[in-house]
Amino acid sequence: MISVGKDDFSPTSLNEHNNGPFIDDIIFEILHFLDSLFIIHICMKISKQWRRISFQIPLSLSFPQNHFKQDVKSIKLLTDRECLKNLTCLDLYYNGIGSEGVKFVAMSECLKNLTSLNLGLNQIGSEGVKYIANSEWLKNLTSLHLNGNRIGNEGAKHIATSEYLNLISLSLRSNQIDSEGAKYIGASESLKNLTSLDLYYNGIGSEGVKYIATSEYLNLTSLSLRSNRIGSEGAKYIATSESLKNLTFLNLERNGISNEGVKYIGASESLKKLTFLNLGRNGISNEGVKYIAMSACLKNLTLLNLVGNEIGSGGAKYIANSECLKNLISLDLSNNDIDNEGVKYIAASECLKNLTSLDLYYNRILREEVKYFATSEWWKKMAIGVEEE
Repeated sequence: MISVGKDDFSPTSLNEHNNGPFIDDIIFEILHFLDSLFIIHICMKISKQWRRISFQIPLSLSFPQNHFKQDVKSIKLLTDRECLKNLTCLDLYYNGIGSEGVKFVAMSECLKNLTSLNLGLNQIGSEGVKYIANSEWLKNLTSLHLNGNRIGNEGAKHIATSEYLNLISLSLRSNQIDSEGAKYIGASESLKNLTSLDLYYNGIGSEGVKYIATSEYLNLTSLSLRSNRIGSEGAKYIATSESLKNLTFLNLERNGISNEGVKYIGASESLKKLTFLNLGRNGISNEGVKYIAMSACLKNLTLLNLVGNEIGSGGAKYIANSECLKNLISLDLSNNDIDNEGVKYIAASECLKNLTSLDLYYNRILREEVKYFATSEWWKKMAIGVEEE
């Protein structure tokens, strides 16, 4: 593990000339195959030549959980290290550094080349977010993960109004953000380059979805709103959005959207680019599956997750006979109400031949019914999940 001692990163006094056995280009190629910690601890100490070239290699550091044990002084020493001036990725997940520790990160000139920063579960609150949002040294960040930090609407506001951040990917899972925070995000000109937004396990509701779906600035390709209580109304906002037409990834698991919400999604002209759709645990029955299976708008789907719904063998039949779902590679129907009849429909399907993964765990399927898959050469090549008795 990286040390934060004062002299750890100074080159040794030995072999300080530049006339080593390797030319610069060879050293440069060698360094590309080495771990960042090895470069810092070993390569930077070999000679001035190796140290100089080591500073040309993008570095990435990830620390174990609780490595700093809430020791803010260690964070300060870390962020002052000259050897980290070409650090591009820093992962401090679950280290309890708090807002004071974040302050040292945000004020560090040595970290000005960071492009990815993970501060998940660090108790930074809205105050810590403010330091990040106002940092002139972190303006090269494109990916920011702040999961589980209780930043609230105020923290969302700091990010949305930042003059320095130029994010492409933003993850704010489990941060007590409601519709007000979503409003800040949707109205943010600063987030105009954002393509991936993850708000899993907040509480933005249908009103919050409306702000995102009607945003004139956001141009998302990936959106995760799992566990946000958006309901069928929220699904409608997404399905009719002119701003979300470039979405390829959509996660709406655990949102109570029901069959009505699925109907909006299935009829959506705005979601034609979707390749990944997660509608797990949404109270969807055979009727809802029919809307998906008959949707020409969803014909580009390659991954469909319907785990934990109320789908029976009738729903399995809709999927098995769907001309619109021929591009599916992965299908999750686990924890539903599919019986042996449903297995027969799927096993005999000519439309699902592109599947490479099928999950049928926790349904009402007898073990011997798996024989229907065994009779087909192309099913034999696929990963199929069925619980054993």
